[in-house]
Amino acid sequence: MSMTDSSHVPRFDTGPLSWVMSEIRDALVRSREALLEASVRGRDSQGTSLQHARAHLHQAHGALQMVDVDGVGTLTQAAEEALQRFRDGTLACDAASAQTVASLYQAVIEYLEELLSGAAPQPARLFPYYRDVQELLGVERIHPSDLLFADLSAPVALPARTAVAAPDYAASRARFEKNLLPFLKSTDAQARRAPAGALAEAVAEVEGAQQEAAARTFWLAMRGFAQLAASGQLAGDLYVKQLFGLINLQIRRLSQGQGSLPEPMLRDALFFVAAAPEPLDIALPLRRAYRLDGLVPHDYDTRRYGRIDAQALKEAREALAQAQGIWDKVATGIDP
Repeated sequence: MSMTDSSHVPRFDTGPLSWVMSEIRDALVRSREALLEASVRGRDSQGTSLQHARAHLHQAHGALQMVDVDGVGTLTQAAEEALQRFRDGTLACDAASAQTVASLYQAVIEYLEELLSGAAPQPARLFPYYRDVQELLGVERIHPSDLLFADLSAPVALPARTAVAAPDYAASRARFEKNLLPFLKSTDAQARRAPAGALAEAVAEVEGAQQEAAARTFWLAMRGFAQLAASGQLAGDLYVKQLFGLINLQIRRLSQGQGSLPEPMLRDALFFVAAAPEPLDIALPLRRAYRLDGLVPHDYDTRRYGRIDAQALKEAREALAQAQGIWDKVATGIDP
C-alpha cells in the first residue's frame, strides 16, 4: 500500500465542521473583501478596512475552535499576524501582500470543503500558501513539517537487540562529512544517489550504536530519511539539504559527548518518511506508531487551491441554492 494512499486512514468526522462551515466561509470571504479594499487605499485610510478584515478573521477563528481540524489554525494564525503587521505599519498592505493573505483564505476554504466531501485530512496540502505568508512575515525557519500533526509521545515498537555496536562517532562523522559536500553540490538526481547512500550508511552506524529507546527512535528516523534520499525518492531541495546539515551537526555533537535529540529534527525526518511515494520497510515502526500512512501527500508542494475565482464560485453556489429551492417547490406540487 502506498504511503499516500489515504483509504485506510480513519475518516474525518464531518459533523461538527458542517455546522459551522457556512460561518467560516462567509467570515473569510468578508475578511478577504475588506483586506483587498484596504490594499487599494492610501496608508492613512486603510485602518477601518483592516479592522474589519481582522474582526471577520477573528470570527472565523471562533468558529474553527469549535471543530478539530489540524493545520487550519496554523494558517489563520499566520494570517492574523499579517493583518496585525498591516495595521501597525510594520508591513506594507499593498496589492501583492493582500493577495498573498487572500490566497491563504481561499486555500483554507477549499481544503475544508474537501474534508466535508470525504477527503482524508492532509494539512500539508496547505503548505504552499502557509509558506507564502510566512515569507511575507520574514519568518526565518519555514518547513512543511510545521503542518505535520503526529503524536510524537506515542511509543515506538522497536525490535529487541542482543548486542549494540561500540560507537565510533568520529569515524561516522568523517564518512558523513566526506560525502555531504558532493551531495549538496550535485545538481543531478542520479549523481546524488551515491553520496546519499554513503550518508545513509554513516547514519546507520550511529543508529546501531544507540541503546536508549528515544535515541534509537530519533536515529531510526534520520536513517529512514537518509535512505529515502539514497533511493532517489527525495529531491535535493533546500529542506533535504538543511536536514542533512543538521544531522552532520548532531553526529559532531555525539563525537564530543553530547547527545541531544531535537524534536524539530525528528519531526522534519518523519515528514519525509510520511511523504515517501514508496515507503521503506525500515521505517515501518515509525509509520505505525505515529500513524504516518496517508498523512502527507508526496506532491505537498503543488498548488492545489485557488484555481477557481472565489466570487464566481460564490455566485454559482447561490444560483444552485436558488435552483434547488425552485425544484423543491415543484416537487411538492406548488405552481412555480
